[in-house]
Amino acid sequence: MTDRVFFPSALAAAVLLVAIALLPGLGALPTGPVSGGNTDYQRITVSGDQLNRFVAGGDADISLERIDGQTVLRVAVTHDVLSEAPLQGPHFVLDRDLETVFAGRELKVTIRVRAAEEYGAEEMRVNYVVNNDDESGWQILPVTRQFEDTSFTYTLPPRADDEARYDYLAIRPVVPEKQRALLISSVTFEPLGPPQGAGG
Repeated sequence: MTDRVFFPSALAAAVLLVAIALLPGLGALPTGPVSGGNTDYQRITVSGDQLNRFVAGGDADISLERIDGQTVLRVAVTHDVLSEAPLQGPHFVLDRDLETVFAGRELKVTIRVRAAEEYGAEEMRVNYVVNNDDESGWQILPVTRQFEDTSFTYTLPPRADDEARYDYLAIRPVVPEKQRALLISSVTFEPLGPPQGAGG
């Protein structure tokens, strides 16, 4: 191999290795808490690869799948394996910025969901947890065979202090027997009106 070929090839290989080292997360799916960054905080939607932020939290089977050209989250649970504790099952962690924005306000949570083809759920349980101190309680919402939006609202308590903590949204299928599974296309958070006690 001549120098004219060797040195440019070696340089190109070195540049490629440096680029790979500098971009370790290239192509990696997002993880960690859901944030409202780069939004106006009026409508925060989690969809597509962002659904990978969902945490199993217990003995549940969660996975991203492609259904009809879109990325969806499959959540499957076996009968009697999860405790009632919301964080001991499938859930999203909401970042501190959302906890701050949502505090003391009515929040509308909309889940676009349908039953899975196998062991399809007919209902799901949803619970919004504030700082692990307060919660909406388990809400039972319908699940159909087609993707549909289903919503509930919850008024969060005002922040008790200036310390920022995390909120959580737990979602799991109702499992009367054996196993049940659902497919989530998106989850949207919409704060409604001003915080409690705010003038207007």
